[in-house]
Amino acid sequence: MNLTEEDIDMCQRAFAEMDEDGVGAIRGQDLKIALEKIGFKPSENELYKIISEVEETNTGLIRFSDFLGVYWKFKYSNQDDDDQDTIDAFVAMGGNPDKTGSISTDKLVQIIKSEFELTIDIESLIRDVDKDNSGQIEFGEFKDLLKTSYANDE
Repeated sequence: MNLTEEDIDMCQRAFAEMDEDGVGAIRGQDLKIALEKIGFKPSENELYKIISEVEETNTGLIRFSDFLGVYWKFKYSNQDDDDQDTIDAFVAMGGNPDKTGSISTDKLVQIIKSEFELTIDIESLIRDVDKDNSGQIEFGEFKDLLKTSYANDE
C-alpha cells in the first residue's frame, strides 16, 4: 500500500477528529463520519463489510493503520467501469491509456460544440479545471471536468 504524504496527513486529521479519547482508535460507528470527512460516502452495506474486514478483535474499535487500509481500498482499488470509461474517453480525445498525455482544450471545445452539439459552457468548465492554465487537459483535470455538476446537469 503506497499512500502519499498528503493522503496520510488528510487521513490523520479526519481520524484524530473522531478519536476523541486519543487512544489511537475510533469506534466502528464513527468510521462512516471519518470516511465522509475524506470524501467517501460508503453505503450501510459497504460500511458493514469494511468494519467486518478490518475490525478483527471484536472490540468495536478501528486502529489508524486499519483506517489507512480502508482509505487505500476506496481510493486505489475501487476502480470500476466508470474509471475505465473515463480512461477510454481520455484516450479517444488524445490522451494515453496509462493516464499520461493531455488533450488540447481547443480540440475539446471543438468536439463538444461541433460534433456533440452540446450547449454547455465548455470554455468556463475548462477554465475551472485547467489548474495550470496550460491549454492542455491532463487526466486528473479531465476526470474533474466530467465530475462537474454543470456537465452532469445536461
